[in-house]
Order: sequence, then C-alpha cells, then structure tokens
Amino acid sequence: MRDVFRAYYAPAGDELDALWTEGIIVLDTNTLLNFFRYTPSTRDEFLSVLESLRASLWIPHQVGLEFQRRRLEVISNTADAFSKIKASVDTAKNAVNNKLNEYKHHPSLNRNELTRELDKLFERFSAKVDAQAEQHEKWIAGDGDPEKTFFRISDLYDQRVGQGFTREELDAIKDDGKQRYENKVPPGYKDANKTNGNEYGDLIIWKEILSLGERMKKPVIFVTDDAKEDWWLIERGKTQGARPELIDEYWASAEQRIHLYEPLQFLKHAKERTQIAVSDNSLDEVEEVSSGNERARRVLHERREQLVHLREAQLRNLERHRPDGQPLRQLADMHSELEILTEEQRFLEAQRQVLEARGRSLVNEVDEVDPSYRDEAHMHQVTATYEERAAVETRLAHLAKRRETLERGIRQRSPRDERMTALWERRVRAIEEELHDVSLALDELES
Repeated sequence: MRDVFRAYYAPAGDELDALWTEGIIVLDTNTLLNFFRYTPSTRDEFLSVLESLRASLWIPHQVGLEFQRRRLEVISNTADAFSKIKASVDTAKNAVNNKLNEYKHHPSLNRNELTRELDKLFERFSAKVDAQAEQHEKWIAGDGDPEKTFFRISDLYDQRVGQGFTREELDAIKDDGKQRYENKVPPGYKDANKTNGNEYGDLIIWKEILSLGERMKKPVIFVTDDAKEDWWLIERGKTQGARPELIDEYWASAEQRIHLYEPLQFLKHAKERTQIAVSDNSLDEVEEVSSGNERARRVLHERREQLVHLREAQLRNLERHRPDGQPLRQLADMHSELEILTEEQRFLEAQRQVLEARGRSLVNEVDEVDPSYRDEAHMHQVTATYEERAAVETRLAHLAKRRETLERGIRQRSPRDERMTALWERRVRAIEEELHDVSLALDELES
C-alpha cells in the first residue's frame, strides 16, 4: 500500500533519515529573501544552520535569478515600516483630536491643555521614528547587515547553482505550462494571472528540480514560503502536506522522495538534526514573517477578487447608462473622430490656399508675357495645380458632411447621458488602476 500510494504518506523512519542525510536541500526565492526581513539574531541563527548543511544545499538557476533581481527591492521595502507607523500616528492623533472636539463645552475637560500635551507627545514620538528611519537608511546605504547577509547567502551556494535552461527549453516549458495550467496541474497554475511576466517562474523551478533528480537520483527537501494550493494539499483551510502529484512526478524522474517544508518546520527539524542553537524567539519570528507574508497575500488576493467583481458591476452600470443603446465607446469614438476631422480640415484648408495662390501665379506669368502665348509644359503645371485643388475641395466637402453627421449625433446625446457615462467610466478607470497596483504588489510578493 505505501509503495503504491507513497504520495499520501508522510516520510518517516529510514526514509526521513535518508532525506536529511543523503538528500539535496533546495530553498525557494522567498525563503532566501526573508533573510533580509529577519532581525539580525534570527538571521544569524538560521544562516548558521544552513552553513552547517552547506554540503547538501543547491539552488535552481531560476531561484538565483529571482533572488538577485528582487534583493534590493526587498531591502528597500523594509523602510516602509517607518512611513506606515507615521501614518498610523497621524491617524491616531486625528482620532483623539476629533474626540476632544466633541467635548469642547465640557465643564471640567480642559481641551486646549490636553491638545497641547497631545501635540508634544506625538511630536516626540514622530521625532524618534524619524531618527530611526534615518538610521535605517544609512544601514541600507552602507556596507552593513544587508550586504553581509547577501555575501553569506552567496557563499552558501558557491559552485552549487543550477545551469538553468536554454531559450528553446524555456519556450518549451512555457508551452507545456499553458497546458498544465489549464488542467490545474501543479505547481504554478495559481500564478497564471500574474502581470509581471513571471507566471511560469514556479514551473521553471520545478522543472529544474526534476532535471536534478533525474541526473542525481537523490531525494530532495524543498523549503518554500509559498502557501498556495498549487504546492500544498489543503483541506478545509488546513495544509495536509505536499501535493501528491508533485511527489509522484518527482519519483517518476528520480525514483526518490521529495518532501516539502515551510521555513519554520524546516528550521525546527534542521535544529534537531544539526544541534545548532536556535532560540524560541527566532522560531517565533520565522513563523511571524511567513505568516505576515501569507496574510499579505491573502489580503491582496481578496482585494483583487473584490476589485474584479466591482469592475464587472461598474461595467454593467455603464451598459445600462450608455446612450440610446449604443456601444459603450461610441460617443468617445465620435468625439475622437471629430478631432481628427478638424485637424485634417485645417491642413486641407491651408493646402487649398497654397494651391490657389500657386494657380494664380502660374496664370499671371502667362498673362505678363503674352496672353495668347500657351507653353505646353507651363499649361500642364496650371492644369495639374487646379486639378489638385479640385481634389482638395472634394475631400473638404466630404469632411464637412461627415463632420455634420458627427456633430448631429453628439448633440442627440443628452447632457445627462454623457455625464452618467463619464461618471461610470471614471469609476471603472479608478478600479482598474487599483486592480493594476494590487496585482503588481501580489506579483512581487509571490515571485
């Protein structure tokens, strides 16, 4: 039974020991980037554990590439904490002031005195936040902890980086990915809607792991901070283990086991195996950082879904308010066409004037010499000029008719219809802008 349905059984005993003694340890991108989010003590303890396991470490080329591309951004984003705290301070201060204003006629409450004390309190607090923010900027700009962390991680993977795939191989993986994603074959299909061009990043990492297993015939421990269902089997909101399809696919390539850990569980097991000291505070922080990342993902996912539904509702409103049942963009298209016609008319009017002046000049040249004189080449110029002017006038007449039709159509739209259409269109644009920002933030978090 266990041999046939191994994917549904957690590794134990000799199989679990083999994973830790013989297996290759692979960390995903966010697990590595979290080292820039940890406090120095947690970072140092976790890295010490990895350094003791250096001989087992290996990094897919795609993970290394994503790590290099996102490292500076993650470090820079740690400064967001200070601006968010300052914003919370302003919100709290305004809330207290608003509450004080409700009691400005209170018989015993000295509102002015309390307001002055409140201003001093928040001013001192904000000054401390600003001072720490300034120190943090120096910490980022200098060769302090972030740079040292970067070099320690780099040293872990000296001569331990995957070769990656050729452009042709990547194209083939993406073609395969389209089919896999349509059929919800893990991993990566939850990234199908990414907008940052990395929707196949997880699949590329997985293909590298499969290729490694096929070559090395060794078990693999994969540590991922990605909690989505295309990596994990989730039942009623609880993670039960790795997706069975992944375990079976790796076994088909390597005839060995692959086992997935979240960062906290990996660190707990690694601590026991290596006997490296890791404090409970560090374990708690690793869990908090991962949970924070997951909460942020969940909130962004929920907001994105809300925005998608809201956009659909607003588009339905636009359909109901479009004038005379015409297509949504017809009125805007009519205005755009009218602007284009106006520009063309101005150009043609100027061209007609030039041609008229040229024609008169050519005729005057003949009259000044001898009215009875008719040079064939000269007369050809006169004829060509007047024919060109006639063509311009024909086009102008056509434009005038089209312009009249457009202006009549625009006038027939009631001002109220135009205002309502413009209102709903503005709302749709605002939703789409927020949806774009939320999608980008989610893409960056899940890259």
